[in-house]
Amino acid sequence: MLMIIFLPILGFITAAIVNAVFPKAKFRGYDVLPFFFIVACQNISSFLKNPSFLPYGFLTYFVLVLVISISRAIKFKNIDSGKLFRKLWDYLTVCTIFWYIGLLFTIII
Repeated sequence: MLMIIFLPILGFITAAIVNAVFPKAKFRGYDVLPFFFIVACQNISSFLKNPSFLPYGFLTYFVLVLVISISRAIKFKNIDSGKLFRKLWDYLTVCTIFWYIGLLFTIII
C-alpha cells in the first residue's frame, strides 16, 4: 500500500532532479514519470485484487498514437519522427497520470 503513494512521489522527485541536472536538455524531467506511474497503477490493481486495467489504457494510448500519426501525416505530408515521438511520449505521460488518479479514485470508493 505504501508503494502506491511512494512511487509517484519518487517519480516527481526524480523529475525535479533530472530538470536540475540537465536544464538545457531536449528531454524534460517529467519524461520519467510514466515509468513510476505505470508501476503504481499495477500496484493499485494488485491491491484491489482486480484484473489490471493497464491493457485498456495502452489500447487507448495506441488509438491516440494512430490518430495523431495519421493526422500529422495528412497535415504535413511528411512525418518528423522526433516531434512525433515527443508528442506521443507527452500523451503517454498524461495518460499514466490520469490512470493513476482514476485508480486511486477506485480505491477511495
